[in-house]
Order: sequence, then structure tokens, then C-alpha cells
Amino acid sequence: MEAGFTLYDHGVFVLYSLTFMSLLLMAVVVLATTVKGAGPFAGLVASLIVPVHMFAQLKGAYSLKIFSTLWRTVALLIFCEIAATLFIVSIIYLGLGH
Repeated sequence: MEAGFTLYDHGVFVLYSLTFMSLLLMAVVVLATTVKGAGPFAGLVASLIVPVHMFAQLKGAYSLKIFSTLWRTVALLIFCEIAATLFIVSIIYLGLGH
């Protein structure tokens, strides 16, 4: 990653990513609830789109080479999975009345 990126640039990156993921989730939910039997297919397609989008966004936003983009995409996916898992565990814990 080249020097010269500010917190503003990273903030724009994160907001763009969250917006895309939110729109993707909304599209999956609408498709799954309006087209009978489309839920599993929509979920599968969305799960394939997510890493492709992350790769393209990282490569474009930070002008990275392919290998640098690949390992950063893998790291980002792992961090996202950890964050989602901690969120779900927290919700379950709070739901148990503790």
C-alpha cells in the first residue's frame, strides 16, 4: 500500500463496503422472500460476490498488485468472520439474560 492515504480515505473505503454489503443483503432478502425456492441460490451467489467485491475494492482503492490484494482480501475476510462471530455470540449471551 502506498503512503499518502489518510483516515478519511480508509473511512470512505469502509463506508462504501458497508453500503455495498447492506444493499446485497437487501437484494438477497427481497429475492428470497418473493421468489419461491430462491433463498439458497441467492445466499450462494451472495457468498461468492462478497470476496470478489472485497478484492476489487481493495485493488481499486489502494492500487495494489494482485498478490498484495489477494492476501489482504483473505485477511479482511478472516477479520470480518471474527467480528461477525463475536457479534452473534454477544447477542446470544445477552439473550440468555446475563
